Amino acid sequence: MAEPLAAAALPEPAKLFLDTPLYEVFTIPNSDKGKGSVLTLVWGDVAFDAHCIHCGSHSPFKTAMRTYRAHDADQAVKIGFFDHTVECQRNKAHKYRYFFKTANMTLTKIGQWPSLEDVAGADIEKYRPLLKKHFGELKRATGLASHGIGIGSFVYLRRIFERLIWQHHDELPAPIEGFSGLRMDEKIGELKAVLPPALVKHKATYAILSKGLHELDEQTCLKYFPVVRAAIIQILEQDFRAREARLADETLAREIAAIHGELKVGQDAVRSVE
Repeated sequence: MAEPLAAAALPEPAKLFLDTPLYEVFTIPNSDKGKGSVLTLVWGDVAFDAHCIHCGSHSPFKTAMRTYRAHDADQAVKIGFFDHTVECQRNKAHKYRYFFKTANMTLTKIGQWPSLEDVAGADIEKYRPLLKKHFGELKRATGLASHGIGIGSFVYLRRIFERLIWQHHDELPAPIEGFSGLRMDEKIGELKAVLPPALVKHKATYAILSKGLHELDEQTCLKYFPVVRAAIIQILEQDFRAREARLADETLAREIAAIHGELKVGQDAVRSVE
C-alpha cells in the first residue's frame, strides 16, 4: 500500500470549486495571502467561468453570498465551517453553493450543490458520441470522486484512459512493436504524433496509471483524479474537433455533389430541347 500523500497546497478557487472532489485536504499556509487563500473563500469575492446546468451553456460566475466575514487568516481558520455561493451572470437565480471545513491549518470541501458530477456531466455531454456506451463510466467516475471514493473513481478513469490510448494506437497505419508491454508514460511518448501536446509534455505524470490497485490508496487516487480526468477531456476534445471537421467536410461534399447534380440535369435538359 502506498504511503498517504501530505495535504496539498490550496488551489485557485475555480479549481477548488469545479475540479476538486469532496474531502480532499489542503494545507492553509501560515502566510495566507493571494487569490487562492482561505481568506478569499471566506471573506473575498471569486469569479470564474463554468458550465451552468440551468442555462445549458458556459457562463461567468461570481460571488453572490458568504456565510461569514473574516478579516484575517487566523479568524478565517477559527470559523471551522463556512460556505460560499456563486451565481451565474446570465441569470442570477442560477446559483452554485460550496461548503468548507477548516481545522488544524487545513481546509476541506465537504459539500456542494449542484454536485461535481452534475456540473461536469453536463459539460461533457458533447463527448457522448465518442465514448458511446462508455460515456456513463466517465460520469460515474466523477460522481464517485465527488463523494471521496478515490480508488473506485480511479478504476473507471484508468479504464477510459487506457481505452482511448489503445484506440489511437489501433488507428495508426502500422502497429507499434511491443506496445502492449510499455508503461503508460512510454505509450504516450510513442503516440506523441496523435495525442494532445500538453498530455505528451507531462507524460511522466501518468506513470501512476501503470501501478496496481494494491499500490494505491484513496488519497493518492483523489490527488491524481483531476489530472487524469483533464487528460481524458483533452483527448476527447481533440477527437471531437476532428470529428466535427470530418462531418463538416462530408456535409460540404454532399452539398457540392447535389449542386453538381442539379446543374448536370439542367444542362441535359437544355441539350434535349436544342
